[in-house]
Amino acid sequence: MLCYFCCEKERPTYFSHFCDDCNSLRRLMLSYSPSKCTEILKRTCLRDDKQIGFKINQEIKKIVIKEIETKNIEKVGDESHVTPKTRSKSSVKN
Repeated sequence: MLCYFCCEKERPTYFSHFCDDCNSLRRLMLSYSPSKCTEILKRTCLRDDKQIGFKINQEIKKIVIKEIETKNIEKVGDESHVTPKTRSKSSVKN
């Protein structure tokens, strides 16, 4: 007894037509409107080529920033790095 909408999940009872998830989707569409629900799903779930390209660039930037941070951490942790000595404020006379 599979759901008539998604054809993946079992229906809760013999006389019901939809699984629990599809039944809640049906109730949302009855509460608002099918066109409004469809518009929201398209806006949030579907992506066009421009949006896909933007998301790819965003992920690449994240990877590059992580690599830069790890290189900076490696440089700071390097024992050959010697901090330069500067004059302390107490030794400077006015």
